Amino acid sequence: MELSENLHIQSITTILKDIGHRVEGNLVCDYTPDNWTYRMNAEKIKNLQDICKGKKKIIEIGVNACHSLLLMLMENPNAEYLLFDLNCHKYTQPALAYVKSAFPSSKITMVCGDSAKTIRAYIAENPHELNTYDFCHLDGGHTEDIFSEDYENMKKLVNKGPVIFDDYDYHEIRSFITRKLEAGEIKEITKNNKQFIYNYV
Repeated sequence: MELSENLHIQSITTILKDIGHRVEGNLVCDYTPDNWTYRMNAEKIKNLQDICKGKKKIIEIGVNACHSLLLMLMENPNAEYLLFDLNCHKYTQPALAYVKSAFPSSKITMVCGDSAKTIRAYIAENPHELNTYDFCHLDGGHTEDIFSEDYENMKKLVNKGPVIFDDYDYHEIRSFITRKLEAGEIKEITKNNKQFIYNYV
């Protein structure tokens, strides 16, 4: 079955159409709710779904329209999901409300705001959560002041990893990751043109 025919994807598509705002690009669509991109992102989707299997506590930075969250829940509804998102799109909260209703037994918590600040605050308020997460999908801000902070904060919350650092095709992100590899802070698991997957050393 084509991903566009999945009931949950169709439901989120309807939400996006009803709200009517431009859709920020994601694993499934771009610009409009039915401008499908999932075929060109097939490798990224497979990595996300394969790695999330069996994980108990998952962090996602950058929720957008909840497509990647949904793709993980379809493979692993039993994990605990902690989400951080700027919440700048009118469709994010309605999409999240749908996902929560579709997976009522899944524990899903979202913290809204600038991740460079909210994750730091979350760590300060929840020191018992340090090193308890076993997977992170890092797909937040694309400027180094933001993603470098996300990287450092995930080092504190994620127990080694793995971490999928998205948008590896951005020069700033690729350069940043190269520096971290050369410094011996991370160990490459695999990569493609748009994802870099690693463990913290």
